[in-house]
Amino acid sequence: MNRRGALVLAFWASAFLATIPLAGRAQTPPAAASPSPSPAASSTAQPAATPRPLGLHFSTRIFTSLVDQSTAGEGQVGPEAPGFINGAVLAPNTPYDLLSSAPDVPGVAGIGTLLSTANYGLPKFDLSATAGLGYVSGSVTNAAYWSESLMPTINPHAGSQALGYRVAFPTHAGQDDGTTLRLSVLSGSIATADGNLKLRGGWFDLAQTDRFVFAPPALTSVNPAIAYAPAESLSSGLAGTDLWQPYATALPLAGVDIVAKRSIDTLELSNAALPSLPGDSALLTMGSFVMDHGEGTRFSAQVAHIATGGTPFVTTVPFGIDPQFEETPQGTLPSSILSGQRETVAGLRGTFHLDTGWNVDGIVEVGRSWYDAFPVVRPGTEAPGGYYHAGVTKTQGRVTASLDLYRLEPRYATIILPYGAPENQWSAAFAWPGQWLKSNYQTIDDTVVGANRQGFRLRYYVDKGPLEVHVEYTYLRQIDDETVSTSTQAGFVDGYYLPQQDGFATLGTQKRYAGWIAWHAWFGDLTLDLVDDELYRPFYASHPSDQVSYSVPQAVFTYSRHISPSVVVAAGSGSYGMNGAFSEPIDFFQRLYFAGIIVQQSPHASLLASFRRTIFSGITTYPPSPLSPNFTGSALIVEQRFAL
Repeated sequence: MNRRGALVLAFWASAFLATIPLAGRAQTPPAAASPSPSPAASSTAQPAATPRPLGLHFSTRIFTSLVDQSTAGEGQVGPEAPGFINGAVLAPNTPYDLLSSAPDVPGVAGIGTLLSTANYGLPKFDLSATAGLGYVSGSVTNAAYWSESLMPTINPHAGSQALGYRVAFPTHAGQDDGTTLRLSVLSGSIATADGNLKLRGGWFDLAQTDRFVFAPPALTSVNPAIAYAPAESLSSGLAGTDLWQPYATALPLAGVDIVAKRSIDTLELSNAALPSLPGDSALLTMGSFVMDHGEGTRFSAQVAHIATGGTPFVTTVPFGIDPQFEETPQGTLPSSILSGQRETVAGLRGTFHLDTGWNVDGIVEVGRSWYDAFPVVRPGTEAPGGYYHAGVTKTQGRVTASLDLYRLEPRYATIILPYGAPENQWSAAFAWPGQWLKSNYQTIDDTVVGANRQGFRLRYYVDKGPLEVHVEYTYLRQIDDETVSTSTQAGFVDGYYLPQQDGFATLGTQKRYAGWIAWHAWFGDLTLDLVDDELYRPFYASHPSDQVSYSVPQAVFTYSRHISPSVVVAAGSGSYGMNGAFSEPIDFFQRLYFAGIIVQQSPHASLLASFRRTIFSGITTYPPSPLSPNFTGSALIVEQRFAL
């Protein structure tokens, strides 16, 4: 046996021994290898080009990361810090990156992760198991938010308490430091030789899901990259993504999953725990069935049921018990105590390709959900909610044009799921694109349309040439009034605006203008990424706190160049503003400068180094304070990867 094989076997022996003292412990489920995103449409496995290997063989991924960040200015702390630490939803306003909602705090963090998969091929079956070794030392905040998604057993966003992450506002390095080392046997699977039947256990990613029925929780961390983009970017891909793909784009699930395939049909059944706060739990039971005819024609049906348990928690909807409506400078802020939630979501989806000379693709999605909780302030007010989407896409040469119609009702898929740690998402209360109820995640994809919204989206793309252009216009409007009365109905959620007083309700709108231009010149690639969200809700003069009228302009300019097939560099600048009023005046602005390099050192090793500089300025918001929210920050991120 060669030295590499001996090291891998020694690692596996240590991982197995490490699990023996943990027998019977249930609070930390086994972790899987770094997850990959669940596709919106099912993907049927293609036959292997080479014979299936028999016997024992290993594949191993290793990555080490360094995050070194420094900040300066009064906005490092600000008057909102004490409230945010205790879970105040109006905070923190600063210090965080507006483009990603990740905190900008000083500190140095070192992260190391080894993920090894052992496969044993038998004539009729394949056995597989994954083990992981994760290490973090230094700033817990920077490790949790500015590196690759941490291994689930040490990832605070996935519910792990190994790092003991807590919201902190350090003013110099060393104030939020921690260290942890975790070795575990992670996930396992057994599959038939042809791959048509596979049983998995541990942490896993779904093989298929329709994201209007269920979407795994999105990452709250920022994967290392050498370029940045607005959250609603129309980009075809950031600079360097051809050499450097993120290991994860969503948090994995923890449980058991079975996938069965026959011809064009795929059935997946899952039972898994979702990320939750300490003391709480959320259990997902789900089944999906897909018929994939190829060439764009696909039909699917999916049902998901989620049940929560554990300690009741306070959240920003008023339909739980002990509802409160606090008058603040940002409007009427609701809250209540929730527990015992139950939700079922069912959906049907069809995509069609009409190859009759028109070269047109169509999509239809229909969803229905049922929600209830116990206890609630108004029992018997629960009602089903619906989701409806129809779209058509026409392609002619380099040009693609599409029209999509959406309706997402205020009771559709609105189960409230806080996770990770209190205030898992850093942002101002009026941040946009708004996280759905801030430190909670919605179990569907709400990146296009949020709860209680309906409208349309127009897109026009010109691709595959020296000059590429993408443009979009989206118009959305509230469906139902959100008032003190309607918002206390069980399951009623508006994902952004605050409730209005009965008799004084108005309907708000959102308009999004977006564009992406790429020029592939001989000296490199130049891209300009533009997004502007405009939010407006009229108000009665007697209720000025209901006013919402502001814009969120975002722009990123990037220059990138492949110096060689294995080396790519990028540099650029970005800006993000919030201007107008959300009851109170809003004036925030961030300027970002960045540069980075990716080096493919060998078929088994690659290196990324990125530097970013942030300059933030704005006006003080609630509560009033003479302290300035302004701050500056610099960050160096270096990651080394190995694949063995």
